[in-house]
Amino acid sequence: MRILRRIAIGLVGIVALAMAVLYGGSEWAMARNHDVPLASLSIPHDAASIAEGGRLARITGCRGCHGADGGGLVLVDDPMLGRLVPPALARVAATESDAELDRTIRHGVDRDGHTLFVMPTRAHRYLADEDRARIIAWIRSLKPRPGDVVATTRLGPVGRGLILSGMLQPSVQPETVSPATRPTDVGRYFVSVSCAGCHDLHAPRPTEDGKQVAPALAPMGAAYDPVAFRTLLHTGIGMGGRNLGMMTNVARSDLQVLTDAEIVAIQAYLTTEAAKAPPR
Repeated sequence: MRILRRIAIGLVGIVALAMAVLYGGSEWAMARNHDVPLASLSIPHDAASIAEGGRLARITGCRGCHGADGGGLVLVDDPMLGRLVPPALARVAATESDAELDRTIRHGVDRDGHTLFVMPTRAHRYLADEDRARIIAWIRSLKPRPGDVVATTRLGPVGRGLILSGMLQPSVQPETVSPATRPTDVGRYFVSVSCAGCHDLHAPRPTEDGKQVAPALAPMGAAYDPVAFRTLLHTGIGMGGRNLGMMTNVARSDLQVLTDAEIVAIQAYLTTEAAKAPPR
């Protein structure tokens, strides 16, 4: 009986130590300060800029994560993984300056300098200054509403384990790589600021849900004829009428606002990149 009691006590101690490491290590990772300086950005106030900001907020996935109307969204609510809640944008904007909002969008850190963990800054860091300003103008046009999601993000043990293992990467991108104005090569630009959040150009990439693989963009874009590619980006329906899961949802909610000219430019860029790939 004493041996069983000692084994039980030992197991409890091991579990307690593991939980301490799990929670302590993940808290350190989340609380670590990243010294990313604020930058000045001129925010427009005209209706056209606000409308374009709202369109860009779709293309770049802001409204896919924070809700179509920016009112927040509970993406995940699982006892083990945790609760993932992109907050209501108007409520965030009420507590942050334009420069702080800009730093969050471009660099993936909150107003206190702590990294976020789901912001797609791998793509957003390439947003031109003028386009980030338009998105912020759209955010500033929103007002807090009774229906806004007010729940907050919390991580369960699995979510914390993903942080410690490196499987859930911090969003912080301290380097400044964004141009001042939208480049003339809009195909490359929209691939960088939108598609690159999920896809690589020349190699498949597992998605964060672990259930799908995002295909390499360049060969995929080159494989579609122009009509089918436009259908893909506007409706999410692939060749042969296939439903493409996450891609279908993203296209219907976000990418449908791309213009025909932008889609032609995107496919032209991807086709050019596909031709550069070495033969296998």
